[in-house]
Amino acid sequence: MDKWDIPTSRPRLRGGNIPLCDLRPRTVLHQLGALHYFSQFRRTKKGTPFSEIKQSEDIAELFAEMAASFLASFIANTEDWAIITTPRRRHYSCFHFATAVCERIALKLCIPFYPDAVQCINRNRLAPEFHHLRPIKERRLIIYDDIITTGSTLTATADLFADRDFIINLISINNR
Repeated sequence: MDKWDIPTSRPRLRGGNIPLCDLRPRTVLHQLGALHYFSQFRRTKKGTPFSEIKQSEDIAELFAEMAASFLASFIANTEDWAIITTPRRRHYSCFHFATAVCERIALKLCIPFYPDAVQCINRNRLAPEFHHLRPIKERRLIIYDDIITTGSTLTATADLFADRDFIINLISINNR
């Protein structure tokens, strides 16, 4: 990863608040322009800091279990489905939360997971440009992102796969 991916300080919201999540499930369907996505948790005033969540394998297992159960409730036939994550743009350590969650979802649903299938090729957080790093043959995709704030990462990833038959956009924490 380039050095611009390495965070220089602890993430904070306006007013100096650290983003938190109480880890209580709240699955909700959202609309972002023409894009629809499901979120399973939301930012709260009390709870675990996002920075701790993104470093926890136990929480990755919790998120994966919930996501797999949710997806299995309406995907009867998992043939021709695959799961990918949005590109790594801030992660430089060896543990990548979204990858850990997707690996577990893929095992539970018996579908392929394509780690690092997409790469960001610019530094613009609000208008990212992505490209494919590997071919994905499946026509139905689950695009997973751990936290949504502006929605630009999810939108750019979904646009890249606009030729697919069906896409489910799944977010762990809604930070919007």
